Amino acid sequence: MKLHDTGGIKSALNDLDFPAAKEQIVEHARRRGVGRDADQALSALPRGEYASLREVLRSVPLDPAPGRSETERTAQRRRAKPGLAEHERPARPSPIEDELRRRP
Repeated sequence: MKLHDTGGIKSALNDLDFPAAKEQIVEHARRRGVGRDADQALSALPRGEYASLREVLRSVPLDPAPGRSETERTAQRRRAKPGLAEHERPARPSPIEDELRRRP
């Protein structure tokens, strides 16, 4: 679950004493009536102890472009190819280089 805005989390956790474990953070947010999306995002946090609200907010996945439709997001995922950068890939020789190598 990716959030568009962390404002709900900030207001729900502003009075929580840190450091706090993930379970404490989720329970505190639920008691404060955090929204469904924020609750899901907090529940998806990695287990562990968080030293500050800032650390919690850094760990919550944010949607970088909330205005895009699901179709646009899918198209972008299809275009993105994981792997090596172009300059790290082995380069194939050009057809001219191939021709020159074949000639005696």
